[in-house]
Amino acid sequence: MKFKGTITHLSQKGLGVVKNTQNNISYFVHGTWPGDSGEFEVIDKPLNNKKFAYAKLLHLTQPSAQRQIPVCPYVSLEENACTGCPWMIADYTSQLEQKRNRFIYAMKRVGFDTDSLNINSVHPAPQLYGYRNRCQVKTDGVKLGFVSENSYQIAPISDCIVLNEKCRNLLKIARQSLPNSAWQADSGHNWQLIELDDGMQADEIRSNWKRPFKQGNTAQNEWMQAWLREKLANNSQLGKVVELFCGSGNFTQIIAESNCTAIIAYESDADAIQALKAKNLAKVAPQVVDLFDPFVWKKLKKDVSDAETLVLDPPRAGLKKHQGFFTSFTALNNIYYISCNPETFARDAWFFSQNGWAISDIQLVDLFPHTPHVEALVTFTKA
Repeated sequence: MKFKGTITHLSQKGLGVVKNTQNNISYFVHGTWPGDSGEFEVIDKPLNNKKFAYAKLLHLTQPSAQRQIPVCPYVSLEENACTGCPWMIADYTSQLEQKRNRFIYAMKRVGFDTDSLNINSVHPAPQLYGYRNRCQVKTDGVKLGFVSENSYQIAPISDCIVLNEKCRNLLKIARQSLPNSAWQADSGHNWQLIELDDGMQADEIRSNWKRPFKQGNTAQNEWMQAWLREKLANNSQLGKVVELFCGSGNFTQIIAESNCTAIIAYESDADAIQALKAKNLAKVAPQVVDLFDPFVWKKLKKDVSDAETLVLDPPRAGLKKHQGFFTSFTALNNIYYISCNPETFARDAWFFSQNGWAISDIQLVDLFPHTPHVEALVTFTKA
């Protein structure tokens, strides 16, 4: 089915949304921006929702005023095009606006009155290109690139302009190893993964080897560290701090600089905890714990019940385990939540609000320009 229409807004995942007046169904469309008008065609892509479906843009008859020509040659509407930077089609000011809209929508959806929240503008990235300090590419031994969300196949690339210089060089070296029989996909898999970051050497490039996690934008990570440092410095009543999802200590080192009395840092990745222990930070007791264990808060209650401050930086899944949380954390006065997913943050924030906590400060940060991703740095206080 073909139809004409105009993109009215973006979905939570950053896709354009257009309504087909013929059947009153709204369609998600890759590679479009609010204000784009054109001809669309329905595509056969599963979606368990009768009010929504997927379509593709056939012809752009009137581009959005915020549209721009992508700098990257791999951004296109072809089925197997790279989809790593889908928002490169729009000017940066409108990207920041849409990131803020995504956060606001997520908060509204769970029940917040967003008019009563002071949601500041998104802190922009100082670099729009050359900012990424790590990436994960896929290879079948013949091709190397990123997986296209449209085709679920490898979209081959020879360069990536959002990577910093060190990572771009590593990418070129990896490509020079093709074809590579050692990188061929195993039975039952379509590809192997290769992780690259600016802390590794060329001779460390290998398949299916997970590198230690680190925030992908060095400059913005330093800005987030500075935000937390300031928040903690302005709080003279930190007491004992519990940090959840501490990783290898990205924010732990900032907490250790504060006037807190002690820090218990929890993380499920044993290698990350070993890396944190190697830093030998004052006042820090790193511990390996499965923070998604259904009974985790009951198990930790003895050690966390006297904690006055909580700092958490969870993965996309968010805090997830709510049952028994506040019956274990009984002495909390401060919560600093660093989120990489507006939807799971909104869910957790609503849970906090239902247990006597109020949002006192929200700062959004753009870690990854040209993508729907937005980071949220949020302070909670007792209502």
